[in-house]
Amino acid sequence: MLVAIFALWESVSLSGFVSSTQLPALHDVFLALIQLAGTPFFLAHVGQSFANVTTGVSLALVLVFPLALLVGMRSQLDQAITPIIMLVGALPDLAILTLLVTVIGRGNVAAVAISAFSAFFPVYFTIRQGVKEIPGDYFHVASVFKAGRVQTFTKMILPSIFPNLVTGLRLSFEFSWNVLLAVEVIASVAGIGTFISSSLGSSAHSLTYGLAAIMTVGLITIAIDRAFFEKFENRIKRWR
Repeated sequence: MLVAIFALWESVSLSGFVSSTQLPALHDVFLALIQLAGTPFFLAHVGQSFANVTTGVSLALVLVFPLALLVGMRSQLDQAITPIIMLVGALPDLAILTLLVTVIGRGNVAAVAISAFSAFFPVYFTIRQGVKEIPGDYFHVASVFKAGRVQTFTKMILPSIFPNLVTGLRLSFEFSWNVLLAVEVIASVAGIGTFISSSLGSSAHSLTYGLAAIMTVGLITIAIDRAFFEKFENRIKRWR
């Protein structure tokens, strides 16, 4: 499918039906991407964006992990808290982003905050579901053998929910990258989003570099998903 889209893109741009100022040729975008890959200025922007997303996802994991465990093991707590979290998660990301920028201010802190907010919900619901799927007999067996809380967590709960945790991180990382561009443009963060915003001018040259930067975001997301999360999930499938 992706190959077909690229082929159509190249054909349309080379046919002359669309001006190069509106749609640069695909090969020009790839050449611009290769050129940008050797530019320290561009790499610094990419590194800043990656750091913001990674920090946000890590912060979300630290905050959500104990909450999701408690909710998953206590049905009454689940009924009280989960509807509220679902309601907050249904709010438009752009509205939340604007609110966070107003409260926190512009800069990297706002970018990390919205990344953490975006990552919170996939991690919460996957861990919560993982805890709920643990058979009750497992807890009875742990009680019979007089396993302590630490042993129950490390030997039973954590291995049981670990595949769900990895899935939650995978989804949250991809989702955070999706909102990253808007975060950096609105919050004035020096990242790949501001590079794209400043590159999308009226000339074909600037548009080519803007599209190359957008393609960089996609390639990074796919590379991390395939090279890390997918392989990691395949290795731990035996825990399910």
